Formats: sequence, structure tokens, C-alpha cells
Amino acid sequence: TLVFTIIFSNIAHISTDGLPPFLFYMAGTVAWTYFASCMTQTSNTFISNAPIFGKVYFPRMVVPISIVISNLLTFAIQLLLFLAFAGYFFLKGSPIHPNLWIVLFPFLLIQMAALGLGMGILISSMTTKYRDLALALGFGAQLWMYATPVVYPLSQIPEKWQFLFALNPMTAIVETFR
Repeated sequence: TLVFTIIFSNIAHISTDGLPPFLFYMAGTVAWTYFASCMTQTSNTFISNAPIFGKVYFPRMVVPISIVISNLLTFAIQLLLFLAFAGYFFLKGSPIHPNLWIVLFPFLLIQMAALGLGMGILISSMTTKYRDLALALGFGAQLWMYATPVVYPLSQIPEKWQFLFALNPMTAIVETFR
């Protein structure tokens, strides 16, 4: 978050739509990190647990779902840190105005988890045949992050190109999370 704040706000002077830059980048990073960690960790599920799957019968979805649930702990820690900074900026007098969108937070969390789980399982099924796909996933996740408005607001995209960004399922999640 600090690196994004220095590079994109101080050096590149990218607008944050009136939010304090640190909170803007931290909100995008917290949401993206949870999704990306769910996706990348579940993408190795079938390969890393193949010996267990071959020996004992149990529902195969337990392992990827446990990864998504365990990532909630990291997300909770990051969210608490974000809320602490948001409280600090609020007390400092920054233009932070919590509104009714906060009610959608549990739905955003479920949507991030479901999307990360679904993409991870899809990639995991492909990595059983194409093992190198797991290595390319990290690079692909970084590219996807920059295609999602994590480090820039959607308002910075020209109106005629915003429909392309609306096709990205994480765009609405990140923008609503902010």
C-alpha cells in the first residue's frame, strides 16, 4: 500500500476520487489480495493433494473450500488494519463518509471467495494436464490486478472503454469495497 501510494499518487499523480490515497490503495489491495490468494492457492489443490485423493474417499471440494476459509483469517487481519487506518483518517478529518453500501460487505466477501474458489478450481483442473500453468498463474494474477481498478479509480477510464472493465468480475467488487 505504501509503495502504491508513493508511486501512483505522489509520482504519477493518479486521482483517488477524493479519498486519502493511502486508504484508496489499501482498500483495493485488501480486496485483491484475498481474491488472488484464494485463486492461486486453490489452483494447486489437485496436484498437491493427489496422494490423499487416491487413498481415502472424502468430498474433493473440502480441500479448496478449506483454503478459502483459512484465507479469511489473513483477510480479517488486513481488514482490521484497514479499519484502524480508516478510523485514524476519519478522526483526522479526512473526507470519509461511511454509507449504506457497508451492508453489502458480507455479499462482497462471499462473491470474492466464490470467484477465487471457482477460478482456482478451474485452473487446478487444467494444471493436472498442463503443469506449467501453475507457474504462469502468478504472472497472470499480476496482470489481472492491473486490469482491475486496484491502483486507479474506474472514473479515470474513458467512458467508451468502461464497458470492457465492467466485464472484469473483480472491478465491481473492488469499486464497491471502496
